[in-house]
Amino acid sequence: MNQRENYLAVAKGGKGEFVPSFTDDANVFAMPFWFPDPVTKMDFMNIKWVTNDAGKMPDENHRAMEDITKWREIINFPVLSELDWEGMAKNFHDNKDPDKVNIAMLNTAGLFLIPINMMGWVDGLCAIYEEPEELEALISRLTDFLLEIMTYYKKYIKPDIIFTGDDLASATGPFISREVWEKMYKPYFKKLIDSIHDAGALCEFHNCGNNSWLIDEYIRMGVDICQLPEPNDELMKNKEEYKNRLVITGGWDRHGEGSMPFASEEAVRKSVRDAIDTWGKDGGLIFWDGGIVGTSEDSNNKRKWVADELENYGKRKEALGK
Repeated sequence: MNQRENYLAVAKGGKGEFVPSFTDDANVFAMPFWFPDPVTKMDFMNIKWVTNDAGKMPDENHRAMEDITKWREIINFPVLSELDWEGMAKNFHDNKDPDKVNIAMLNTAGLFLIPINMMGWVDGLCAIYEEPEELEALISRLTDFLLEIMTYYKKYIKPDIIFTGDDLASATGPFISREVWEKMYKPYFKKLIDSIHDAGALCEFHNCGNNSWLIDEYIRMGVDICQLPEPNDELMKNKEEYKNRLVITGGWDRHGEGSMPFASEEAVRKSVRDAIDTWGKDGGLIFWDGGIVGTSEDSNNKRKWVADELENYGKRKEALGK
């Protein structure tokens, strides 16, 4: 198997010849309008972004939106029909590695997080209860925008996997109740998942954090791959129940010993072996550390040791349950 064949075998719940790597085995296509202007640091939703050694986050000193009823005046949605889709598709296909799987990113922040990023956590969460009609109108418009992107992905990009999703959970559990999920978010996410399948692609759903009861929801909605769920006892119960129907991109414990500042080389390497043995021994794991951030010597060492251990241990028979 080449990287693409191996990746897709695992993504579909089968066994590969080695543990695939999200960072090394994939060509990733992303729309440039999701990223902020390099000069103003603003995106089309009026969110201003700051970058430091911990990554990129909305600027807490800039509020993109004070009043959720004003979102129609604030968000400047790109006109998708005016974009050079043929040129973008040609550039992607001409420069991709034919041996790697093709993944398209539908969105960065999603239906839940975009309003939060615009208003801040307090006002964004309060809007669920104080302005539910306006919030749902915004969610509906965002969904329509993503569905329109999907029509172009289907025609021009034609990827193997499309990922969408959101940051719906913290390390302790979902930010929202089941009731809010059912009424406010689930119907719109289901439209996106169905659209991805209609495009002939596998659906990968991002939700880094303790997904808890949301894993059941994703499986029932037809999600093929869960991206970066927090490794914990609840996720293990999900894995035991669904077996390789629950395919995970991730597996690395981002709160474990190997992730700690100045962790030893052996601790970092062991964390990779533990991830593979726990989540991928019988298949169903696409390894990803989740993106070790920073440019420090510590971060650079972690990235090097993680990649090397995955390359070596991820191809051994004992790591594949063979």
